[in-house]
Amino acid sequence: YYAAAMMELSGADRYNPNLIPTLEEYVDKQIASKTFDLSTNLVLLRMYQFFPERTNSTVLVKILVKALMQLPGTDFTLCTYLVPQRFQLEEPIANLSTLAKHAECMQFKEFWEVASKCRYLWESIPGFEESIRNFALHAINLTFSQIRKQKLGEILALGGSDLDTLVKEHCSSSGWQLVGDVINLGNDLKKQLGKKKGSEMLKFTQFGPLLGL
Repeated sequence: YYAAAMMELSGADRYNPNLIPTLEEYVDKQIASKTFDLSTNLVLLRMYQFFPERTNSTVLVKILVKALMQLPGTDFTLCTYLVPQRFQLEEPIANLSTLAKHAECMQFKEFWEVASKCRYLWESIPGFEESIRNFALHAINLTFSQIRKQKLGEILALGGSDLDTLVKEHCSSSGWQLVGDVINLGNDLKKQLGKKKGSEMLKFTQFGPLLGL
């Protein structure tokens, strides 16, 4: 069913409004399967541009939440380019844009403060907070060779046994070493920074001072 619809997207009916319900159902399928199909979602967003009366704000939010989960990719930015201004100014999408800005600038304390007030946006979308924490860990690993455990907890909005469990797991799987209250990340920072970074990946080193380490 969905495969047939996807085939239609590559033909003359690429922007056939009759496909909108199928594409909206496909967004829910992505949520259920924990996947994300950027190109197909962009087609749906373009259809909303062409047929504004068919725009479903709930589906818009779902797409943008899923897009934000793709950090450090630029999926969220690509999607917001196609969101009509009137929707961008409304609270749900404005909040997501604020969250994206904080995450991209490694302002994770501010991110979680805003997130605590709008969790309803991703209550039906599994894995959102986990994906942001994974992005934060990815950014930290590209920027620092060690970090205080308390600071890590602030960045991830974790504490107590949840933070202890995460640190223990990464000591086992990622080569971390906990020395007192300092975590040595076990990364070869110079080697990582020497790798060529793709044009669609965020640059982290310029934001390092914002972590206050």
